Order: sequence, then structure tokens, then C-alpha cells
Amino acid sequence: MVLPFVRDFFADVEKLPAFSRVVSHLRANTGRIRVSGLNSPAKALLIAELQKSTARPLIVVVRNNEQIDELLPVVQSFCELVGGAAPDSVVSVPTRDVLPFQNLSPHPEIQEQRAIALWKIASGTASIVLVPVMAATSLLRSADFYAELARVIRRGETLDTANLTAHLNSVGYNSTDVVEMPGEYALRGGILDVYSPEAERPVRIELFGDEVESIRKFDPATQRSSSPADEITLLPLSETPVSDELLGAIHVRLSGKRITGTEEIIEQAVRSGGVTVFPGWEFYAPVAGSAGTIFDLMPNAVVIADEPDALYAGLDASWQKVEDAHERSEIGNLVRPDD
Repeated sequence: MVLPFVRDFFADVEKLPAFSRVVSHLRANTGRIRVSGLNSPAKALLIAELQKSTARPLIVVVRNNEQIDELLPVVQSFCELVGGAAPDSVVSVPTRDVLPFQNLSPHPEIQEQRAIALWKIASGTASIVLVPVMAATSLLRSADFYAELARVIRRGETLDTANLTAHLNSVGYNSTDVVEMPGEYALRGGILDVYSPEAERPVRIELFGDEVESIRKFDPATQRSSSPADEITLLPLSETPVSDELLGAIHVRLSGKRITGTEEIIEQAVRSGGVTVFPGWEFYAPVAGSAGTIFDLMPNAVVIADEPDALYAGLDASWQKVEDAHERSEIGNLVRPDD
């Protein structure tokens, strides 16, 4: 609980003439404005206060993942202190920790962070998004696509367990005998145990036929059920659900052999051709329909560029690393941003 005098202290910040000018400028939507002379904690406070005062989502472009790790918890804390955005609505879309052409997939934690953040953005529950400049330039799918990454299960509704488990498999969950860790699920007859990322505990969904009869949290150590719930949101662990359509598009991109026909024909061709995921396949996923960026997912957001000169330098350095990785790989021709 935040004490009243703490809220009063931060309310004085909102009365400062310089802050009022920035807020008035953003509300009028009259173009760019530069704010200088702030250290890192002051930047975090400004971000929290701006979101509260403008009531608009914010995209904060920073240099790299390390700056996100430093800034994210501070912004979340300030949001709580000033009575602004909910801390869990402050998210980050980190840059992948590996480069294209290295034949490596991103770390699972990075993929999970990106997937959850993109779902929150698409579902309209993200208030502040921190994104490194390299990630801000990456091609993304539509909001409708990312909105389908999660599943909401409600008590009393019908549930198709076959469809649900197929979806869980596609967004990174693992099927196990006993659920103990986030990202696991277990189906035993009419009981589905599942542990969603960011959840305090896993849940046990009991079915009566196809109807959700009860949803209860349980202790993964003792497997004993406890408090009931009316609904549960199963968050994704991957932003790129594995599908025959996606694998077919990647196959076309890499082999030059186009697959056409009905969904059944594409599925048969993918399976008969041995097309499957491979280390680093995530970097080819945009060929299946990515045409926008994070700015297209949040068209009404205020965009804050932290230290623009450093962002340009960081982007150039990151692209040089991509070029070096491509040269070492000796794979095809590299399409540069200018092209």
C-alpha cells in the first residue's frame, strides 16, 4: 500500500511548469519535443507521470536489452507510486539475444517475454512498452494475430481439449505427466493441469463432458488444489506458433519451391518433405505475413526516443553485427535496409 503523503509528493511533480508544458504539447499532438537534463531515475519517473497525465500508451525506445533490465522495474515501481498504470501493464519487447545466420534460436526467456508483451499490446492491456531500437525495427504480424496467442478459459463454458492442447503445443508449452513448472500441461481424462507464465500457481481445470466444471489453483509441490477461480488466462511462451502454413512459407523462402493448394495439400507437402523447425527458424517467421512494426500495433502511442544519437549509433552497430554474421555464414544475399 502506498501512503498518502507519498502520492502527494509525486503530485507536486505534475505541477511543475516544465512538466505541464510537455503534457500540454503531447495532448495537443503538435509534433516532437525534446526533454533534457534527466538522469536514469528521473527518466523513469517522467515516463510514469507522462502516461498517467496523458492517458495514452507509451512506446519508449532504448538502446539495448541491458537498459530495459535497468529501466523496467523502476518504471513499474514509479507507476505504482504515482497511481498511474498498473505495474503489469508496463512491458518490454526485448531484442533477440542471438543474430540471424548463427543457426541459433533465441533464449526461451526472451521468447516468452516477447510473446507475452505482444499479446498484451494486441489485447490493449499494455500501457507502457520498452523496446530496444533493434527490436523496434523488426517486422511483426498484425494485432489480430498476436491477440490469438493466449487463451481464456472460463468456468461454465465449453472447452475442446484437443484444440486447446494443440494450441498450447504451438505456443511453446510442453506436455508432461506432472505439472511443476511454468509452460507445462498435463491432460488426464477430464482433468487438465496447466501452468501459465506469470501465474502464481498452476491451475487444475475439471471438465464435465465438454463443460468446464471448475478451475482451481494448486500447489505444484503437493499437487493439492486450493482456491477456486472463475477464469484463467493461458499466456504464450512463443510469439510464432508453429503451423504448417508457417513451415511451408519458410520452406518456400529457403528452397525457392512454392507450395500451393488447399490446407490439406500444404499440410501433406510439409510433412512429406520433412519440413520442420530448426535452430534459428524464428528469424524466417516474418516471411509468413509480417508487414508492420511495433508502431503499427500501437498507432495512438506517444513515442519516446531515449538519447536519439545513441539510438542511431546502436542501430548502426547492430546492423554491422548482422552483416558480419551473414558474411561468416556464406548464406545467400543479404537484403539491406536501403534496399
